[in-house]
Amino acid sequence: MPNVVKGSKQEKMVVVPYRPGRRFVFVCLLALGIGASAIGGFMFGYSNTLRSQQSKQATQQELSEQLIGTETENSELRRQVAILDRSSVMDQRATEEVQATIIGLRDRVAQLEQDIVYYRQVVSAETEDTGLIISQLDINATRESNRYRYKLVLRQQDADGDTFLIGHVNINLVGSQSEEQLILSLRDLSAEQDQLDIRLRFKYFQNIEGELVLPDNFSPDRLQVAAVSVEPVEKSINQNFSWVVER
Repeated sequence: MPNVVKGSKQEKMVVVPYRPGRRFVFVCLLALGIGASAIGGFMFGYSNTLRSQQSKQATQQELSEQLIGTETENSELRRQVAILDRSSVMDQRATEEVQATIIGLRDRVAQLEQDIVYYRQVVSAETEDTGLIISQLDINATRESNRYRYKLVLRQQDADGDTFLIGHVNINLVGSQSEEQLILSLRDLSAEQDQLDIRLRFKYFQNIEGELVLPDNFSPDRLQVAAVSVEPVEKSINQNFSWVVER
């Protein structure tokens, strides 16, 4: 009987069969389980690592391609900016040249306008007392209250007897009807005239005469005479004659 110290805790003893083979199998299975777990963990970690590396490589490849594309686009934009800068400089120079040309042309036009005014004054002074002139305009009443006889005499000043004066004359009657101003051509009032521009061709003088009939309720005010000669001297005349009737 074993020695027992009085007052100490007594533990129960269990008697089991001694089986060394089962223990060995258990140890082996435990070792295999641990090894399989270790291998599985390694393979799982390796797989995750591999996938992570592949993902990083793909991302790096994509970023590299984007970087290349961005650098290419940046280079193209820089090239376009350089072109635009050069174009801007050229446009500015062209604008300055155009503005200088415009200023020069304006100055030239102003000078030419002054020359034209001068030449017109000279020509007017030379032709004022020669060539076509209005010599006479008469309006005579008839027995009918709205019917009148007219006679316009155009003459060639300083005529040499050999040169024809060629041109035309236009005659309008200005008045009012129902408080509205009307301008009537002689063609519309006189049966003797069938053209607005009455042809002129004479050596010394030409008479334009006939009868005109006023519309009802028409009040005449003045006659407008616009005559133009093209030979032997270019000249134009524009005169207004008050409506004065001779009885």
